[in-house]
Amino acid sequence: MGLVNSLKFSYKSGAIITDEEFFIGGRRRVHTADNLQSLITEEMSNEFGLEAVFGGAGNLSVVKDVICMIKSKLQSEYAEYRRRGSDSPVFKTVEDVARIALRVFQEISHEKVSKKLYGLLGFTLDDFNRGFYFSEGKKIEIKDDKIVAKAMEIIMMKASHMKDIQEVEAIIIGTDTESGFNAFDFYGGMTHLYLSTSLYNSVGAGSTSTSLDFANMINSLELDQRRNGIDKILGLVELVRITNQSAIKNSEIGGYYDIIYLDGNGKNHNDRFFDINGEKTQLLKEIVGAYDHNLIPKDVCHDLAEKIVYSKSEFNFNEAEAAFFSNASDTGKLNLFLRGYKV
Repeated sequence: MGLVNSLKFSYKSGAIITDEEFFIGGRRRVHTADNLQSLITEEMSNEFGLEAVFGGAGNLSVVKDVICMIKSKLQSEYAEYRRRGSDSPVFKTVEDVARIALRVFQEISHEKVSKKLYGLLGFTLDDFNRGFYFSEGKKIEIKDDKIVAKAMEIIMMKASHMKDIQEVEAIIIGTDTESGFNAFDFYGGMTHLYLSTSLYNSVGAGSTSTSLDFANMINSLELDQRRNGIDKILGLVELVRITNQSAIKNSEIGGYYDIIYLDGNGKNHNDRFFDINGEKTQLLKEIVGAYDHNLIPKDVCHDLAEKIVYSKSEFNFNEAEAAFFSNASDTGKLNLFLRGYKV
């Protein structure tokens, strides 16, 4: 299923993180999820001063369909805007993009419900709404109580047949020129878009325990920090640390992390959008984990995290690893920790 966490750093900045673990049929574990993607192109971003990122949890194929269709819808609207000029309505805020994303998800949900009804009961959602359908030229009314009850279970997504849709959850984060950094979320089977009113958000596997860890972290902040934002290095380290804790406490979380950091103060897309993945996030995951186990000092953890994510100079893995081990309180314990032993 995967986990998606987001954290707001300041009025114009924040980050989102997800893992790559997914269980096939609840039995086979794979590390192939790619459910964190930017929704808009560089051209759109530069024209509107906008960034929008989708992080999804749940069935991989459904999440992939949702992401692809949202991108297609946004590109279509943008092409129409370019063709007709500035008078044409178009998305310009994170909320605009999030509402389009919700509509796309609802359209996909309706389509899958209709296909499930047709496959199991022989009629579509439109047929059910009008009360009859045609089969071999013969009109058949939908009035049998058992058929109606079964159809309603599917439509309301209470049936196990609709689990692929029901379990989909998503967070959309972004920055725009009107409202700064914002995060929105929606859930399978729900009809509403929710604005994240706290600094954090969490959906997917283990989101309940994750929310408790976020709450503990935020409760430790002073009011001024909660209002005006936290240091971007502290925010990043806490985002990774809490995700690490979630992976320990819950199943279906693992593999490499994917992190996207947004800085709304940037003048263009390249200055606003930062995607950190692969070996960099794995090293960051290990560094933060070592710090959380008191194996390296806080300042070393923060310094290495800054170099991995925020430094514009070329990152050197060998230098980072050397600094990692040379500052360890016990290199033997650090070695054991990195190999999966309890220390």
